[in-house]
Amino acid sequence: MKRVELINIGKSYDQKTNVIENINVSIEPGEFFVLVGPSGCGKSTMLRMIAGLESVTSGDLLIGDTKANHLQPSQRHLSMVFQNYALYPHLTVEQNIMFGLYTKKIQKPEQKKRCVEAAEMLGLQTLLKRKPRELSGGQRQRVALARAIVTQAPICLMDEPLSNLDAKLRAKMRSEIRQIQRKLGITMIYVTHDQTEAMTMADRMMILNGGHIQQVGKPLDIYNKPANTFVASFIGAPPMNLADARLKGQLLTFEDQRTLSLNSFDTNLSKQEVTVGVRPENIQLAQENETSFIVEVENVEVLGTETLITFAIGNNQQWLAKWNGQWNINVGDRVPIYIDQKDLFLFDKHDGHCLHAASTVSSEHVISKEVLA
Repeated sequence: MKRVELINIGKSYDQKTNVIENINVSIEPGEFFVLVGPSGCGKSTMLRMIAGLESVTSGDLLIGDTKANHLQPSQRHLSMVFQNYALYPHLTVEQNIMFGLYTKKIQKPEQKKRCVEAAEMLGLQTLLKRKPRELSGGQRQRVALARAIVTQAPICLMDEPLSNLDAKLRAKMRSEIRQIQRKLGITMIYVTHDQTEAMTMADRMMILNGGHIQQVGKPLDIYNKPANTFVASFIGAPPMNLADARLKGQLLTFEDQRTLSLNSFDTNLSKQEVTVGVRPENIQLAQENETSFIVEVENVEVLGTETLITFAIGNNQQWLAKWNGQWNINVGDRVPIYIDQKDLFLFDKHDGHCLHAASTVSSEHVISKEVLA
């Protein structure tokens, strides 16, 4: 296991265009670290710099205790799984898996031993004589992963390896990759644009936007305490609802003149122009004498185990409410909703930074030792 550290890392292709700026992060040995963000945010470029496939323009890249800025990829002792798998079409599964060992001049009996171990781990034993064209997408992904595993490199880089798979197979492979990483104890750096992958797989994750770090932390910490409106709107499915409002004393006034009274809310804030945030699961059907708003339903999605209800607030901003179960609600219905003050987030309207995080978050459920025994 090795540590990877990025110190003031920057990347530019000319003096005017900075793709990545001032990246500082330390990835611990044995950690599953996820780089997540929208397309074009710089996450794949950062991974390629760690791999040695892109040069570092500024700053220091440390792998273990060694400065790696100018090391060749072969000298960095890491493996990589690409988005398109990069399998050799004329070689069998077995030959693809062992190709890296062949180039490193590993003895043939050792190559065979490692190949068999990786194939058993990934369920490829019956596919070793097939060519890539005879495999499904999920099987090709496993071959690419096996090729990375057999090198026994202490660091594995993965660049959106599941993006070509269907939703059901992606969910299965998320679990498999995480289990393999734990079993091998390697440091894994994983790039994705899918926040669900990031939330379910990461020990820690870094959220990027426009080449800048937005937040680094554990998935639940980021979900419960987003640093700014970008993180709040990016993490969560569905994402956090946001709308601009004015804060005066203990009254929030939205752009459509709806108001929320904050009578038990600490509003000792100097900012008056704010962005209000609330998670869809925290918008409830109002009970007697607790209505926050009456809203007109604009869309309904019944997903079996939950129902998503769309309505407008503020300056025609669409919000979502997520309710458990199946609800018989139609477009055009007027529905009373309730938002607990403790579930509100407040952000600076101009720079997006979080001013106040919700004081109630989903409680962590713990299984007692007696039950586990």
